[in-house]
Amino acid sequence: MSAKSLRLDPVGLGFITLTSTLVIQLFHNVEHVIQMFQKYAWHLNRFPGLLGLRFDFELVHFLYSLALWVALLATIILYRRNPGIWRESQAAALALQFALWFQGYHVLEHSVRIWQYFGLGMLSPTPGILGNFFPILELHFWFNSIVTTALIIAYIGFRPWWRTGKTPYLNPQISS
Repeated sequence: MSAKSLRLDPVGLGFITLTSTLVIQLFHNVEHVIQMFQKYAWHLNRFPGLLGLRFDFELVHFLYSLALWVALLATIILYRRNPGIWRESQAAALALQFALWFQGYHVLEHSVRIWQYFGLGMLSPTPGILGNFFPILELHFWFNSIVTTALIIAYIGFRPWWRTGKTPYLNPQISS
């Protein structure tokens, strides 16, 4: 599938966007699961996950959260351009919209954390908003798990070949 055909096919591009967003978020969520194991099963003093020793900076967390929100927004826009796929599953549509709004709040949390870190000079990890009331590690584990679950629901609901048995977006020789 060429880049030109993807530009002309918002459904195919939307599917690729949703798939890549889900895969990246699944890997990100695994990082949070590993952190929970490091704290509760292995009783370590630090919980960096696999990549945290190199990438545990407030700015990295903020940029990832913002990029995920942008990817979710792009997916929604692309699917709305093709009402046949968007309306195929009300549960998927609601799940994707919920993921966007929930991730939007997650971006707000990280925006506050950035302000606390750079503006107020607080040490990392900064609490954000809800981190003043809940443990930060667990809070972000649940933020990411909820968004991941919503993405899985959207992904299952939006796979257009489930009902037809065809894969026109993966095999250009099959017409719908």
